[in-house]
Amino acid sequence: MQEVPSDAAPVRIEVFMDYHCPYSYRAVCWLDDLGPDLVQVRYRLFALEQVNRDAEAAEWRIWEQPFEYEQYRDRQDRRALASFLATAIVEEHAGAAVSRRFRRAVYAARFEDRMDISEPTLLDAAGVRAGLLPGWVGEALADKSRTDAARQRLADDWAAARSPFLVFGVPTLVLEGQAPVYLRLAAPIPPAEGASFLAAFRAFRDAAPAVLELKQPERAGSD
Repeated sequence: MQEVPSDAAPVRIEVFMDYHCPYSYRAVCWLDDLGPDLVQVRYRLFALEQVNRDAEAAEWRIWEQPFEYEQYRDRQDRRALASFLATAIVEEHAGAAVSRRFRRAVYAARFEDRMDISEPTLLDAAGVRAGLLPGWVGEALADKSRTDAARQRLADDWAAARSPFLVFGVPTLVLEGQAPVYLRLAAPIPPAEGASFLAAFRAFRDAAPAVLELKQPERAGSD
């Protein structure tokens, strides 16, 4: 964790995330590694599955689905609901440190271990790695009062993503109330470089607020 002057206030950031996006994983790791002295992060649960299936949420809403709903591309291992509900419950009831470890454990299961994170047993194992008792996440997902509140959280996060701006992908960051920006990192940010990257990112946003997209072309011949 980088040191900052004692009188420097942490940067407030909202982050729209999805566990099935590797770029989201990189951004969450970067921000989590900065620590609460540098950033105050509010994570928003934004299902790519929802925006790809029904961007208006007019007919199909992920927060209204049963656990065993059918994924629209028949990829049952790409369902987001269970991991989102578990995350919302952990964040509400288990505290910031456990929540941070839980998010990282779920992402690691998805991208490092290539596991099906729609399975409650795997989410319970992620909870154990985060410091929760065995069975805690499974019992929470079976508690209707907790899952009802978590479903409302998903609906609220979706509403925040779609007004006044139409968030379309993850990770999308909102710094200090500025307009949202979609950030796609080519590689993970080493923890030792996290603070300097944050400073550069903020400086660019302040200096060029009119930039809507800045993208580096791929090298010729790349697959």
